Amino acid sequence: MLNKICQEIFQKAEKIAMEPKKQNCWEYMKCGREPEGKKIAKLGICPVAVDSTFNGFNQGTNAGRLCWLVEGTFCDGKVQGTFAEKRDSCRDCDFYKQVHTEEEVTELFTDTMSIFALTHMGLVIKSNEDRYLIKKLTDGSVLLAIADGLGGEVAGDYAAEIIMGKLAGIHHVTMDSEQQEIELLTKDIDLSINSEAEKNPDLEGMGSTLVGVLLRDGFAHWVHVGDSRLYVLRENQLIQITEDQTFARFLLEEGEITPEQAPTHYSRHIMDQCVGCGICEPETGLLEIQNKDLLILSTDGLHKEIPPETMVSLLNAETSLKTKAQSMVQAALDTGGKDNITIVIAKL
Repeated sequence: MLNKICQEIFQKAEKIAMEPKKQNCWEYMKCGREPEGKKIAKLGICPVAVDSTFNGFNQGTNAGRLCWLVEGTFCDGKVQGTFAEKRDSCRDCDFYKQVHTEEEVTELFTDTMSIFALTHMGLVIKSNEDRYLIKKLTDGSVLLAIADGLGGEVAGDYAAEIIMGKLAGIHHVTMDSEQQEIELLTKDIDLSINSEAEKNPDLEGMGSTLVGVLLRDGFAHWVHVGDSRLYVLRENQLIQITEDQTFARFLLEEGEITPEQAPTHYSRHIMDQCVGCGICEPETGLLEIQNKDLLILSTDGLHKEIPPETMVSLLNAETSLKTKAQSMVQAALDTGGKDNITIVIAKL
């Protein structure tokens, strides 16, 4: 028995050792501007290498795998400005493309759950403003999040990246204060994004949706802003946990439209708040998890394009999480792929 355990440990260690190391931008570019780099005497230390704001994001060191959000980088022989100013050159950069290719699919396995995430640019929009996060915290809890950037190509990217960077910095959430802490964090991010937009005209109107879920001890503590969604598939039934924060919902609650009008009313496409509006009021909740539940986080490029009966059929199929996610994304693409498409599925 002991030999078997030792063999399993050795195999896991060997697998980890064989996995390719995630490169930081200074390693990929060989610029020599990291601490103790060969060119810091001449060019100085790159702010990316010492900015801890995004440490760990995309599994990089400091901002090493999020360099496009940091002002003052030195690329193509000249100092670059803000994300808005350097966005075109960054999107043409081979390192930017490599990181987004590497991070577009993620899997995580623990003793109690399996998680798979997939994002796709779609067939119409030329950039992906969706972002997601899967992060295991120090106490074994797992944080899932999904965001759909708003406000145009530049602004949407920036807002969604800021949200995920902030969430990636979480290492611990206080027991019995989960919903309060994730709500306060969301409000703090809201003010940060709004402040950035006020300082930079290129980012005017930026914001993002957010669905965040902390999985701990058999419960899902969730926070929600906008029209991305959280579902649970339980006993072959798909249950929508969050409600879209749209103008149609407001009008329905005020009695201005009827329940029959709401599904087709033009205002169902207009959100009444987002992370970045400056007055964000997140909704939170607690979901007790049952054995064999599937949790699904999705952006509207998926759930607004696929009929509910199709979603149920694909999720109930006797397939792996990876296949379920791929089938869902393909179904959205088959309708035209008019928006970015992102899904995170957790099997418990």
